[in-house]
Amino acid sequence: MCARILDCLKAGLWGRHNMISGYKIVDGHVHTYATDKIAHRIIQAFNEIYDIKFENPGTGSIEDVRSNMNKEGIDYTVMANFAPPKILHKNNLWSLEASKNNKGLVPLVSFHPEMEGALTELLEDYIERGARGIKFHPMAQGFEPGHKGIESIYDFCNETGFPIVFHCGRVSNARLNEYSDLDMILPLIEKYKEIPFVLTHMADGDRQAVVSLSRSYDNVFFDTSIVITGYPSIMDVNEPSWLDDQTVIETVNEIGAHRMLFGSDYPWGSPGHDIKRFLKMNLSRQQKELILGLNSIKLFKIE
Repeated sequence: MCARILDCLKAGLWGRHNMISGYKIVDGHVHTYATDKIAHRIIQAFNEIYDIKFENPGTGSIEDVRSNMNKEGIDYTVMANFAPPKILHKNNLWSLEASKNNKGLVPLVSFHPEMEGALTELLEDYIERGARGIKFHPMAQGFEPGHKGIESIYDFCNETGFPIVFHCGRVSNARLNEYSDLDMILPLIEKYKEIPFVLTHMADGDRQAVVSLSRSYDNVFFDTSIVITGYPSIMDVNEPSWLDDQTVIETVNEIGAHRMLFGSDYPWGSPGHDIKRFLKMNLSRQQKELILGLNSIKLFKIE
């Protein structure tokens, strides 16, 4: 692998520390769009497909995300974007450009077996442009995680330790196919031991699976989005949501705070509500620092 690619992986992004909460905060799971008009169109279509009935707390446009970051004291936002295969390369380039033009935005890129071109060459180019990880949403993108068409991506990531974020589980109780089920992702976790895998939504809110995976695999992490939330609309409609703080505290203490990354899934989740919930929990300051920001900073090499 060329030296400049490794340099890009090590370089990181330099940013600010927003002192509103007294913590460095990274929202590790946000979907962003170029304009409010585009955002409204995509959100409406997504909500209809997955029968999501609550009102979104924002639009996810760059302007909206930046405003929300300033309001809630968020230092960095990880853009976990994906798109259909025909426009996926264009969408990746847009995410990378948006991060260059907007301080504090950290880009992930996505792939699909039907993408044209040599995927590893694309990934190397994306990394040179600032990509910090990969986001897969197999259920929404419509492919099996173990598809042979993306094996080269896993090989590359295993060689370099480049992180992969997997949507894991349903979407607001809707399950269009089995492609994002934990059983579909587990063979990859077992095979590629050097890839840091992040399972969103606390592995579909399955506490037993979270504990078991954390004991069996050192390369598995979990994001808190939707399942560990403080946003009333989600708490009312999403199951399972861990409504009892004690469930969260026991899980943190059992698996270790270093295995959890704060994420909101904005503009479906609300980072402001979720941050406030974590700040009020009976966790140590060190545990909160790790979950709210430091774990993402280390994993995605943000600083």
